[in-house]
This record gives sequence, C-alpha cells and structure tokens, in this order.
Amino acid sequence: MNYKNMANKILAFVFSLFLLSIVLRYVYRDVVAIEMFYTVMEAALVGGIADWFAITAIFKKPLGFSWHTALIPRHRDRVILAIGDMVEQDLLSVKSIKQRVDKVCFVELIIDWIDHQGGRQLLRSLLDKHSRDIIRNLDPLLLSGYLETFIKTKIREVKITPLFKELMKWGLEQEKDEYLLIVILDELIARIQRPDTRMAIYQYVEDLKQTNTKSLLEKTLVWIGEQTNSMNVSDVTDALYEELLNILQEMKNPEHILHKWIHERLREIVNQPDHEIPWADEMEHWKAAVVERVELTEMVIHLTKNFIEKISTSAHAHLLDWIYSQADQHWAGLKSDYEMQHWLETRIKQAIFDLVEKEHYLIGTVVQEVLSTFTDEDFNRFIEDKAGDDLQWIRINGCVVGAVVGLIMFIFLHYFYDQNVVPILQSWVYGR
Repeated sequence: MNYKNMANKILAFVFSLFLLSIVLRYVYRDVVAIEMFYTVMEAALVGGIADWFAITAIFKKPLGFSWHTALIPRHRDRVILAIGDMVEQDLLSVKSIKQRVDKVCFVELIIDWIDHQGGRQLLRSLLDKHSRDIIRNLDPLLLSGYLETFIKTKIREVKITPLFKELMKWGLEQEKDEYLLIVILDELIARIQRPDTRMAIYQYVEDLKQTNTKSLLEKTLVWIGEQTNSMNVSDVTDALYEELLNILQEMKNPEHILHKWIHERLREIVNQPDHEIPWADEMEHWKAAVVERVELTEMVIHLTKNFIEKISTSAHAHLLDWIYSQADQHWAGLKSDYEMQHWLETRIKQAIFDLVEKEHYLIGTVVQEVLSTFTDEDFNRFIEDKAGDDLQWIRINGCVVGAVVGLIMFIFLHYFYDQNVVPILQSWVYGR
C-alpha cells in the first residue's frame, strides 16, 4: 500500500470536511453539533497541514518556503558522511563481521557445493573448456624460469649429508661400497688422463715455483737448475702425473692401505651423527656452489616445450583424466580428514579476518561514493524508502491527533470553561 497517497487523500478528505463544516456552520447557526464538527475539522486540518509541512520540509521546500527547509539536500554531504560512518562503524563493524563470519562453516559449504550443488560438474566443465587455451598460452621461457628456480630452491633446502650417509649405508649393507669406490677411482683416472689435467698440473707446479722463488738468488738457482736439467718443471709435471695415476690404480686393490682406510672411514661416517661430521658444512657449500654453476635453462626449456606440445595434443585427454582421478582421491581424503578440515577452516577464516581488518574502511568509502552519485531527487527517494511508511503515518496521525485535540478543546471550552470559568471572570471584572 502506498501510504503517501493515503496520507494525501486523508488530508484532502479532512479539508473537504472542513469546507463542509464551514457551510453547515453558516447555514445552521448556534447548533452545538455543527460547532463541534467545525472545531474538530479545523483542528484536524491544522494538524495535518503542520505535519505535512514538517515532513515535506525535510526533503523539499513546501509552498516555496526556503527558510530551514529542504534539510537533506542542503546538508547532503554531511548526511552521506554520517550514513557511511553508521554503516562502517555500527551496522557492518569489524567485530560484527567477524562474529557473522565465525558462525559460518566454509569447509562444509564448499563440500556441500561441490558434492550436492553441481560444483563438481561446473569445475570440470570449466577445466574442459579452458584447459587447452591455458596450455596453448603458456610461455615456455617463463614457465621454465619458474621451474628452474623451483628446482634449485628445493635442492638448496635438501641437506646432502643425510642423503650421502643413506647412500653409503645402503652400499655397505649391499656390499656395493667396493664397486662404488672402484667406479669413483676409474672416473678420477679417466679425468686425470685428459690433456687439460696435465696442463693444470704443469701450471700448478709453475705457480708453486714462482711463489717459492721470490728473491733474486732463489730465481738464479732455479734458472741454473733448469739449464743443467737438474730442476725442470716439465719433468716434475710428468712425475706428478704418473705418480697420481699409479696411486689411483693401486688404490683399486682392496688390500691397499688407502683403500682400507676409505672403507673404514665410510663405516665411521654411517654411524656418526650428522652434526659431528667435520666436513658436513663443506659439502653443503659445495652443493650450493654446484647449484649456482649448473645451467638448467636450456634443458628445462626443452622439457617444457615438449611437455606443452604433448599435453596440448593427444595426451590432453589423458592428462585431464589423471588430474580428475588425483583430485577425486585428495577430495575423498579431505572429507574423511577432520583435522585437515579444521586446519583449512581456520586458514580460510583467518584470511577473511585479515582482509576485513585491512580493507574494512572500503565499506564506508563505497557507501559514500555510491550515495554521492545520486541526484537530489534520487537521494530524497532513497531516504524516504529507508524511513519506510513512518513518515506518512506521522502525517496521518497529525490529522487524527488534531481532531482529538479539537474535540477535547471544544468539550472543555463549551461545557466547562464557558459555563464555569467565564461567569467567575465576568463577576470579577464587572463587580469592580
């Protein structure tokens, strides 16, 4: 029901009755009922017009009267600011939002949505629809960069000493340590037999000679030794080179003293705590240095391109089937793992709480910005709608209260004041 129209009709009806009372009062003079009717309608009309003026003055200028009228449009900015603050601080305060959020179980809602509200089918349809486009738009260089960084980061996080101990323990238990040691020695022999190794030894001896012959006398003696073939860097290099090869070949013999020492040392390392291994830190530094030096970019790019090419063609359907099967397994595990659900629920709510605390001011800002876009007419209509029908009932009550007050005043004046008070006053006045 439109109470504004109802209030207007009642005011018009009261005005019509007031006009009727004037006519009746003129035609039927000194009739008490007519006088009472006239007084009641007059008071009802005054009350209705007064309340109509008061309510209208809040939004507009009634009868063009501009003094202290159109209050809301005139103080528009202050009203908008007050509404924004009320919504932000009272209706949707941080505390009230947190209380409402805390009553909601998001994990249960998610599970219900996926299992019973069509969420599973929606997610699968979205993945089926957009997965090929996503795969085609993947940047191999960017993806390989992320992958290389991920691999190197994980390698840095892995402690190499425990892995080395596990490998050695397995080798000793399986009696593979002898084989592993021989493989390492063969690799060292093959490395030394490379031409650049002889040059490295030669350079090392040359540097050592230069370091130890700083004075002029020492340099002179070295030069004389070289000229007489009693001290020749090439010969020293050849001797060291051959000696290294001989030592490594001899170490392949299980009875060699160094071979036995390495074997016993490996057993000690396996049974030794990680923090007591003296070279554990050196191994970690060596691992870090190797990770920094190793270039995985080209290999990762090649693998990434092949992966994208494979999954974007024939392997795409198999990939989706695998993803769905893995997702179903993990989903079933989540539904049966109440501890994980509690952990996830806590993280979701904490994320929402953090977002609310950080961005809560946006509530008032958004309210103020939206209200600022309203015209005066729209803003008045908005306030009237939020006030509901109470404003129109004030107008209706104005007519009713006016009529009641008019009736009381008529009874008081006609039956008490005129008959009792007026004679007393007249006797006082005329008696003097």
